[in-house]
Amino acid sequence: PEREVKVAAATGLLGFLGAFRRSFRLGLCGGFCLGLQPFHFLLCGMESSMGVILSIDERRGFIMKPFGKRVVMAVLCAATLTSPLLLSGCSMSELWQGTEQSRKEIAQRSEQDQVQLFNQYVKAVSRYNRMAVMFDYANTPTLNELKAGQHLTVFNAPNFKQLQKELEEAKQAGIPYDEMKEPLDKLLSKLNEITPVAEELDAYYKSKGYTTDNYAKEQQLGPKYVQLYEQFVPIYADFDNVMHKINTDRLQQRLQQLRDAGKKNAAAAQEVHLRLTAVLEKIDSEKQLDVNAINQELQSIGDVSNGITSPKYDSVKTSVNSTIGAIRTYMGSKQDNDYNRMIEAYNHYISNLNTTNMNELD
Repeated sequence: PEREVKVAAATGLLGFLGAFRRSFRLGLCGGFCLGLQPFHFLLCGMESSMGVILSIDERRGFIMKPFGKRVVMAVLCAATLTSPLLLSGCSMSELWQGTEQSRKEIAQRSEQDQVQLFNQYVKAVSRYNRMAVMFDYANTPTLNELKAGQHLTVFNAPNFKQLQKELEEAKQAGIPYDEMKEPLDKLLSKLNEITPVAEELDAYYKSKGYTTDNYAKEQQLGPKYVQLYEQFVPIYADFDNVMHKINTDRLQQRLQQLRDAGKKNAAAAQEVHLRLTAVLEKIDSEKQLDVNAINQELQSIGDVSNGITSPKYDSVKTSVNSTIGAIRTYMGSKQDNDYNRMIEAYNHYISNLNTTNMNELD
């Protein structure tokens, strides 16, 4: 069974994470639904996830790194600023010939359907990332030992089968955006290759088959698994990057909708989230940081957050300020422990944001 355990608190893993500066556990932000309240937790209350992949480093073997320049993917929410459309008593063609308001309502309904489909993929990827990194302390040694030609007695790997199942189920429900199709097909194709190999190796070691065949199957499947895994990593990253871009674009659109609707506090909260996340992306992706520029941006973000007048945002405001402080501390020290504290501060901010009802900020 899955355990909802913070990575930093997992037994023995804090030291492992501290050794690698690019290790993450970042939350999903889903607190920006302005639509039907019953869907708030369904669409927005997603569990935290970790957006990382394993990549090869000549000095340390496999280490954890973020997907490209991204450090977080926020859940896209179906936010409706007007009432949902009821289709009873009229055809779609009649509605399209109707008023401009009817056309807007149909488009809005279509967008809600896309968002709900998209969030199925987010859930699948989030679960895979969280569990893959939570058990990386076991998965990585397996991979490294197979690469080195060492004999195993236990096989550990990410849960490819569950990822495959959830992505196939999501695909059957629909693909919400055209740009997802090609990377999704490539990912499912690679999962079709690696999943049975991983399952066969797992069964082999559980049955102690190596005691009777002198590791013959290991020598046959071990190199194949390593090769497939190294092919899987960039394919998975490509799919996740496409999802992240779609999500970010839609969240930017949502910010403009909030502003247009006069939701000043909710719009400010959304702006803080997007800008603070962008700062973390910049810190992780750039080798030479412009510390002065980042400090100015952090000051501006803090001003926007502190300008939110609703008392229901106060706890989030406190965690924003704590995150800003942790970012500044890390930029000054460049120490692994401060890096982890920065990520934990951001996680706490996301946690507070996820429990905040954005409908009540204005």
